[in-house]
Amino acid sequence: MQPRQWISVTTICAALIQACLTANSLPEADKNTSLPRQPQANFQQYAGYTTVDEKQQRSLFYYFVEAEIDPASKPLVLWFNGGPGCSSVGIGAFGEHGPFKPSGDILLKNDFSWNREANMLYLESPAGVGFSYSANKSFYDFVNDEITARDNLMFLQRWFDKFPDYKNRDFFYHRRELWR
Repeated sequence: MQPRQWISVTTICAALIQACLTANSLPEADKNTSLPRQPQANFQQYAGYTTVDEKQQRSLFYYFVEAEIDPASKPLVLWFNGGPGCSSVGIGAFGEHGPFKPSGDILLKNDFSWNREANMLYLESPAGVGFSYSANKSFYDFVNDEITARDNLMFLQRWFDKFPDYKNRDFFYHRRELWR
């Protein structure tokens, strides 16, 4: 991405986070009607935090876009950017196959977006990646695959509680490793 595109991605993500600060457990609380400088969209989009560990105050951030056409019949795809430590929202959603692509200080429709054929759920995981966090800063010293898997499972359980219409859909998990 060009430096100017990163400014657009940062602005978009800041707007998503601002919308999430007052969110509750209903999907409508996480709904975003539009992002800054976004073209008209014919699909719903949501973003929010899901607490995965109350004691450690750990929450994972997600961005969810419904399929453009007939989302009720389309599968759900959970997307992770690997690395480790790469943002699924910043890279996957706004740099690769999300509904919009930054161009200078505006968003353009991505004609090759995966949400043309699927409901896309982008997850920032583990805590410390993207906008996901732990209030207990010592967590970052001992995070491992087991904790991350447990947090991801808790996220999915709570996310499906919030979005029950997606519980019985075809479900696909996809992860892209950027470095090996």
